[in-house]
Amino acid sequence: MKIKKILVVDDEETISSYLKRKLGQLGYAVIIASDGEQALELATSEKPDIILLDVKLPKLNGHEVCRRLKSNPITSKTPVLMLSAKSQANEIEEGLASGAELYLTKPIGFPDILGKIRLFES
Repeated sequence: MKIKKILVVDDEETISSYLKRKLGQLGYAVIIASDGEQALELATSEKPDIILLDVKLPKLNGHEVCRRLKSNPITSKTPVLMLSAKSQANEIEEGLASGAELYLTKPIGFPDILGKIRLFES
C-alpha cells in the first residue's frame, strides 16, 4: 500500500504544524486534528492511510481514540502510530493494548517518524 494521506493528531500546534510541513514536502497529504473527537470524525470522513496519534489529548485521550478507531469497521484496518512523552513500560503496554501498531516515545526525530511510516508501505 502506498501511503498518501496521513492524519496527525496532536494538540500541540508546533508539533502538528512541523509534521504537516515536513511530510507535505515529501508529497504526503496531511490532515490535522487537535483533539480526540475531531480525530475520530476526520479518520472516518477522510479515511487516511495512517494515523499519528498523540496520547495526551483534550476531550478523548489517545488510548480511547485508538480503541474507537479499531472498533469502527471504517477505520479498523488503518495503522495507528502512537506518539507520547510517556515512556514507562505500562504506558507503552496500554498504547499497544488499545490497538496501536507502534508506540513511539517523544522526543523523536523526523527521520525516525518517517522510517516508521514507511514500514507500512509495501
